[in-house]
Amino acid sequence: MNIIKKIYHIFFKRDIVSKIYLKKFETFGKNSVLYKPLYIKGKENICIGDNTTILNNARIQVYNDITKLNSKLYIGNSCYIGYNNSFLVGENIIIEDGVLMASNILISSENHSINPELDKYFSMQPLVCKEIKIGEGSWIGEKVSILAGVEIGKKCIIGCNSVVTKNIPDYSIAVGNPARVIKQYNFNRHEWEFLK
Repeated sequence: MNIIKKIYHIFFKRDIVSKIYLKKFETFGKNSVLYKPLYIKGKENICIGDNTTILNNARIQVYNDITKLNSKLYIGNSCYIGYNNSFLVGENIIIEDGVLMASNILISSENHSINPELDKYFSMQPLVCKEIKIGEGSWIGEKVSILAGVEIGKKCIIGCNSVVTKNIPDYSIAVGNPARVIKQYNFNRHEWEFLK
């Protein structure tokens, strides 16, 4: 863990979730920290790698009691997750190693059915769940929403306020609502290139 992280964790030690609480997780890695306050449902289905930081006001809900699935939230090694981020886990959410996440991000692998012909309100309709995967080393900007069924590739950048509704290939920069790829990295020229 780098020196700046160590100093930060020492200074705000009273805000770190206790080791007794963390034993309720399926796994919680070495040198990882989770800051309070937070809201977590389904701790036994959460796997956190080593050297990962999750800042205050995380909302993590695993909906296995509703979906009857055995879904999990996997967060890899050396991830940094900013303030006020929400993870709504209907199907697996997989965040690979080295992912950097800003604040106020929503990642939801579930959504309510939207059939207006049913006699149930949308809030009462069954959940529709699809896995989400965020590739190694990607950077997710402020206020991004990532919706069910999306795979974001390796070392991608997702711009602020984007809504990701479909897959993003490796080494891409995507922005907008819905997010679209505007640049990809050219390894021959060693630079990001605008798509035509």
